[in-house]
Amino acid sequence: MRILKTKRSFRKEFKRQIKLAIIAAIGFTIAYAWKEAILEMMQNLAINLGNNTGLGYSPLFTPLLTTFLGVVLILILSKIFRE
Repeated sequence: MRILKTKRSFRKEFKRQIKLAIIAAIGFTIAYAWKEAILEMMQNLAINLGNNTGLGYSPLFTPLLTTFLGVVLILILSKIFRE
């Protein structure tokens, strides 16, 4: 009986750790997308500062989309790996 309890405990902890690892990877992906967008915005601002032409294409689209998809994936994973 103790072996079955240990096996259940192991599976529960394994699922918890897999969920944590996937959520961390999604979080790092979102952070990287925002980093790239902020760097691109600062470069565009520096280029366009003197000629008043505006910033044109918004580099915020990619990190916003990545954030949205990441949150959706986290919610789905939370339901799949529910304890």
